[in-house]
Amino acid sequence: MKRLWRAAALAALVVVASVAVLTARELAVGSAEVTAADAAALRSDWGDAIVHARAAAEALVPGSPWPARGWSRLEAVGHDAEARGDDSAAMLAYGAMRAAALATRAPGAGSDRWRTKAEEGLVRVVSSRKDVGGPHVAPDSMLEALREREPPSTWTVALLGAAGAATLGGLAWLAWAGDEARKARVAQALAALGLAAYAVVLLVN
Repeated sequence: MKRLWRAAALAALVVVASVAVLTARELAVGSAEVTAADAAALRSDWGDAIVHARAAAEALVPGSPWPARGWSRLEAVGHDAEARGDDSAAMLAYGAMRAAALATRAPGAGSDRWRTKAEEGLVRVVSSRKDVGGPHVAPDSMLEALREREPPSTWTVALLGAAGAATLGGLAWLAWAGDEARKARVAQALAALGLAAYAVVLLVN
């Protein structure tokens, strides 16, 4: 029993250390990308500014201010591009804004608000285009097309991976436990929990 608790404590320590390293890395990435986006905007390099601002928006960790600043930079680039009639830059900025929002969907992330703004911007740019030779797209139709067949979020993929790993780990432990009833019960519980979590994530999404 002591060996089991020791193994659990070691696993918890590894998880905590991994989360701490990931958090520090994402904070550093977010800060650097916002700085790079601002520098690119100062020299009117809109493509570079959009790339860096999107990277900042996707550097999501709890408590980090950088994703919101990245989205704000993308929104500002889009608005400025609209004002000067640069439809290509506006579409690129709003498209990056929407892609970052989809990539970071998670409870409490706040990405839905930015996604809505991005889609409104895309619809606004397309609706106001002066290219009379191009096909006309109704705003409602475009919004419906944007919201159709959404890709799974990064968090969904991560949860599915964790649930699958728990299931496989439980099954492997069950095979290793052999005739030891206590270990077998724990292994069965782990595998069942992983399978249930996998099913729940699929149903919710």
